[in-house]
Amino acid sequence: MRSFVLAIILLFAGASAAVAQDSYRGDAAATYEWVHANAGPGQCGCFGLNGGGISGSWNFHGPWSAVVDFSAGYANNAPTAGSSLTLTSYLAGARYKFRQPWLEGKRKPEPFAQVLLGGAHAGGGVAGVGEGFSFAARIGGGIDVPLSPRFAVRVIQIDYYLTNFTNSTNDHQNNLLVGAGFVFHWSR
Repeated sequence: MRSFVLAIILLFAGASAAVAQDSYRGDAAATYEWVHANAGPGQCGCFGLNGGGISGSWNFHGPWSAVVDFSAGYANNAPTAGSSLTLTSYLAGARYKFRQPWLEGKRKPEPFAQVLLGGAHAGGGVAGVGEGFSFAARIGGGIDVPLSPRFAVRVIQIDYYLTNFTNSTNDHQNNLLVGAGFVFHWSR
């Protein structure tokens, strides 16, 4: 937990440095995340993981941004194996912010869609045969609501969360991530 808090502080400090450099436009976000995990093949074998994530985005062209994301979730006594699971992912990809000419005002919602690819690590034996690394992908989106020019609330984020950890049938887990949190914006 201490490492997670330190990572959030470093992310926001980096965002502040970017504001001082006046060379990037984007955001840094800290979110609470709940993952509906599907560990076993066949029957659901479903359980929930609680955790959090930090992400940063850099606008490179109009509504398009490059995104990096680190998240971790933990389940104690997952029902499929009676043991704990820590699922950590390291992802990068692209985000598209939808323009809304029909809405006006400072607090208009800012919807986005994103595709993130990378890797994941599972520890605790529930996600597969044992601890290991696998391919991971998240496809989804969310809505940010500005509170001020610098801060926003991510009221919802929903992603399809694919992992490919070893299991006895198809080495494929279909998960669902739901999150909410706070966003710090910087601009040129």
